[in-house]
Amino acid sequence: MEILLKLCATLGIGMGTIFALLPGSFGLLNFRSEHGNTWRSHLAACIWWLLVLAHPLALYRLWLGDEYHFQWLLLPMALHLLFFSLFGRNLSTR
Repeated sequence: MEILLKLCATLGIGMGTIFALLPGSFGLLNFRSEHGNTWRSHLAACIWWLLVLAHPLALYRLWLGDEYHFQWLLLPMALHLLFFSLFGRNLSTR
């Protein structure tokens, strides 16, 4: 049963990675083009990189961690909510 849950969580992490890379990069690009080279655009880029790097970390901890495997899924979910609610609102490909 635990293997099945880990496989489902891996699928969710994979889809979250794709969502962070494709729409997230468009949202970051649009945010940076609207706000220029300010501290807010640098903060958005840092949070986006944290979001992208949190997925492999969560995947690693899910499969190779000792205990409490599923608590590491909260980190990418929280970063998704933070990034897409503050910076990644405009996901157009203009």
